[in-house]
Amino acid sequence: MPIGDIKAAAKRKAKEKVVSTAKRKVTGGRGGGGGSRGGNNKSGKKKSPILIIVLVVLVIGAGFAAWHFGFLDGLLGGQEADAPAVVAVDGTMEIHFIDVGQADATLIITDAGTMLIDAGSRRSGPRVVEYLQELGMTEITYVIATHPHEDHIGGMDLVLNGFTIGQVLLPAVSHTTRTYERMIEAIETHNIPTYAPQVGHEFEMGGAIFTVIHPGTEEWNNLNDWSLSLRMAFGNFSMVTTGDAEHPAERAMMDTGLYLGADVLRLGHHGSRTSTGQEFLDMVAPSIAIIQVGTDNRYGHPHDDVMERLEAAGLRIYRNDLHGDIILTTDGTNIDIQTERAG
Repeated sequence: MPIGDIKAAAKRKAKEKVVSTAKRKVTGGRGGGGGSRGGNNKSGKKKSPILIIVLVVLVIGAGFAAWHFGFLDGLLGGQEADAPAVVAVDGTMEIHFIDVGQADATLIITDAGTMLIDAGSRRSGPRVVEYLQELGMTEITYVIATHPHEDHIGGMDLVLNGFTIGQVLLPAVSHTTRTYERMIEAIETHNIPTYAPQVGHEFEMGGAIFTVIHPGTEEWNNLNDWSLSLRMAFGNFSMVTTGDAEHPAERAMMDTGLYLGADVLRLGHHGSRTSTGQEFLDMVAPSIAIIQVGTDNRYGHPHDDVMERLEAAGLRIYRNDLHGDIILTTDGTNIDIQTERAG
């Protein structure tokens, strides 16, 4: 089915409009420098040449020691790059945060292709397939399996077996579960091209530019911290999505030097306190937060301290457990969000 028909079908899925034509915030100007506060030395006293030499030696020595022992890592790391140049776009893009309970599934539709990020759990996988079929979809340009946990790839084999897939992207880590094996078997059965991208890799789909912000070459003991994470830009609009990445992975993202600022943050790990640290939230500086979380889940997600952090930052918050399916549409400047329920 043509992308235009898929988008037309998608519009019929939203039951109630919540936000319309919300202007994108300006993300520039963070971390600007100030003017000099120092005055002229009017004492007329001259500094001793020997004293100046001693001070210079001390400064150089302190700098070398700080470099040698790694004391500057916290200062030199986490330096964010300037915002990338905005690329003009035509048409619109839709992002569907599908209600799959305590699991993740996000569908992105542009004029030139589609992307599915995660496919729900084993229980909610059939719902993902049904959702895509209702849109008239028969093929998916990119499928991303953020990491090998059941609540993210439980329905992946159903998707891979039920649609024509252009490429699968996943992190370079495996798992021993039957859920993971079913996904790999589906990839092999259909001979689907598969790639494990690393930090800095970029690709484009219908004007949307995707940048991999995690993982890099590190080895992680926690599967959550292997989560394949992306920053996506479409004109002036941008979004960051991080799977279940926890604080150590967020720190690694900040240390890449890549630009992380975005209008929308799809919260990591369903709003758990293990993710969305204050520093990371400050660096992304979103105006909208999306939480894919199940009703009355046994983990207590989203955690109260995370919600307090979001509310203190003045974010508009959307949750699958309260709002059902969430559909964001943008033309690269304006943002419209429709939800299945008022919340």
